Amino acid sequence: MKKIFILGFIILSTISCRAQTIVPVEKMGDYIDAGDGIPDNTYLKDVNNLLTKFVGTWKGNYQGKDYTLYISKTTSKYETITRDRLLIRYLITSSNGSVLENTQSIPDNSPYIIAGSYFSKDLAVYALNFTSKNSLCGNAGTVFIRTKNAANTIISLGFEPNKIMISEETCPGFKLAELTFPRQNSIMLTKQ
Repeated sequence: MKKIFILGFIILSTISCRAQTIVPVEKMGDYIDAGDGIPDNTYLKDVNNLLTKFVGTWKGNYQGKDYTLYISKTTSKYETITRDRLLIRYLITSSNGSVLENTQSIPDNSPYIIAGSYFSKDLAVYALNFTSKNSLCGNAGTVFIRTKNAANTIISLGFEPNKIMISEETCPGFKLAELTFPRQNSIMLTKQ
């Protein structure tokens, strides 16, 4: 009887202790395309250091506003899935130095931190999710960053707002919020 108990315990331990599967972070897009979700015990890891080239402080100017991005690489865990991704905090000032927006001091789990999602198929563009305090009035969507030179000292940032329906209740006068990042043109930023 003792041997059956020990054998049963070993079998149960083996079944419940599944090994973590390491998958390159660039495969996230494949999971999104498949629509089946990410398998349990998966670690989307930056094994090829694709995220590292974006890490740092970046500065640029667009239509009289100065943009400073603080990009960091982090590892986060949600239930049984672990993933490496980028987080972007930002400081936007007017030409006279007035602070227009600043997310530097908010925690990583804040919805207002721009959080990494996936690489394009050709690995040239990294997409991140963006939500602002005026997201219900149209200021939310996807931020796209890409390196613009071989030395990885210049990046471009583009923005595509989510297509949402606004309501009088959340947006008085059905007025769309001013976008944090320009929609039509990319902002060019230089690594500091």
